[in-house]
Amino acid sequence: MALHVAVFLTCFLILYSRRPDAIVNAQFYAEDGARWYRDAYQLGWRCLLIPETGYLQTLSRLIGLFVQIFPLPWAPLVMNICALFFQILPVNLFLSRRFESIPVAMRLAACLLYLGMPNSVEIHANATNIQWHLGLVCILAVLGKPPSSNLLIAADIVTMVLLSLDSPLAWLLVPIAAVLWWKTKEKTIAIYCAAMIPGALVQAIVLLTSQAHGREAAVVGASVARLNGILGGQVFFSAVAGVRTLAHLFLLGNSHLLFWLEILAMGIGVGLTLFSLRDAPLRVRLFLLFAAGVLTLALGRPVAGPDLSFPQWQYLQLPGRSSRYYFFPILAFYTVLFFLVLKGKRGAARLARYLALLILLVVPLGVYRDWKYPRYPDLHFQEYADRFELAEPGTSMKIPILPPGWEMELIKH
Repeated sequence: MALHVAVFLTCFLILYSRRPDAIVNAQFYAEDGARWYRDAYQLGWRCLLIPETGYLQTLSRLIGLFVQIFPLPWAPLVMNICALFFQILPVNLFLSRRFESIPVAMRLAACLLYLGMPNSVEIHANATNIQWHLGLVCILAVLGKPPSSNLLIAADIVTMVLLSLDSPLAWLLVPIAAVLWWKTKEKTIAIYCAAMIPGALVQAIVLLTSQAHGREAAVVGASVARLNGILGGQVFFSAVAGVRTLAHLFLLGNSHLLFWLEILAMGIGVGLTLFSLRDAPLRVRLFLLFAAGVLTLALGRPVAGPDLSFPQWQYLQLPGRSSRYYFFPILAFYTVLFFLVLKGKRGAARLARYLALLILLVVPLGVYRDWKYPRYPDLHFQEYADRFELAEPGTSMKIPILPPGWEMELIKH
């Protein structure tokens, strides 16, 4: 227990170093204030029944309800800490005995890479994108060794129920768990699968019936060239060299050079991924399948820019844009690299191993380039919050929040 606490605190300090202002000058980010806090403040528990972008986002709303016990000036800090808790949780899980079949050194290296992951600014320390880290916790719980403690099994079940009521990711995880149970006949996996099914069905009903809160239709603009920019640039190239390096190449204006670099990156990335499937164990294959499913759902109906009449896939090629969609694909690529280094020992596998090792040796460049997240502008949230705390009941106030241009409107109780 003490070891896991130490690991958690160390991870917290590492993530703090990437963007200190998330703690020392905490401000609401997007839906954190404009939806989760505002709706919890104005509506109470009824906010749990309100869909956002077409589906329920229960964990984010529960955090919005939880922070109501704190004064408004403290609320963004508490919300950011809650988000960081779920961001760190996968590290504790991966370093537990549930993954003891993987060498400790490799697990430590993977965790450090996860904490320093390039092209991940959008999902750092905010409740709006907490579903991605919650999804990682759940897929790790499903693919790892089942816990021996009934208390830990209960915690897993609660987490998976939360996921099923927080995002469509459970739609992908349910069949993954079902396949794993069919292959292994592990009772715990069947329990996990059953725990997610009701919430997944509720989400499907909500998505089909909610019109006013549904995701607006946007022009997708799918094409092979744009897919090359998304996979080759945003996923494979950024995972290795960092999104800042991609942005630098983008700003140079040499589209011909960038196109061929993206082609090369996509060819190597997809090639190594397909090659790894030949010898990868079932759990690795399922994780890769899950990541591919996440990306497919994301690209099928993305909202990546303000103009919905503009091709969204063209937005998605812009360096750093909508990095939430690339979280699982980048993790899957790292999984492929680590697997090939660990298992590729003969023939063609040896060549793949050397290539994967070479890529992993370059990855620290991307980690270094993307380590410091951009500091958010100071919108003087504390001053607005103090004024709202002193306001008379019935007072309506609009408070500017991040990113600039967003605001949160509250009516004082």
